[in-house]
Amino acid sequence: MKSLRLACVVLGLSLASLTPAMAETVLNVNVPYPFVAGKAKLPAGAYTIQEDVMTGLVTIRNSDGKTVVLLTGPGAQAVGAVTPTLTFVNVRGEMVLTTIQQEAGPSRTFPSHSMLQ
Repeated sequence: MKSLRLACVVLGLSLASLTPAMAETVLNVNVPYPFVAGKAKLPAGAYTIQEDVMTGLVTIRNSDGKTVVLLTGPGAQAVGAVTPTLTFVNVRGEMVLTTIQQEAGPSRTFPSHSMLQ
């Protein structure tokens, strides 16, 4: 099966807070389509994504209060200024969140889910 990889700078992506001295970073994003994060299926909509840079835990919370907490692995280190980005892979018609790139620091990658195998 061929997966279509989409790097998506989500419309409405805005940096809510990012301070190098802090252990957490927060992004407010608007995802225009339903997606899968870990084992959770999430609807399109507004999300707050919070990353604890010390532990690698990422919390994804939608405006209805549904929360998903995922353990991530370190990805590639960004060189220079980058735009915060969410990367999705289209797997059998479902968009699967695979990477979060903050404005500073390494990207965070999500472990392969059984859907990707």
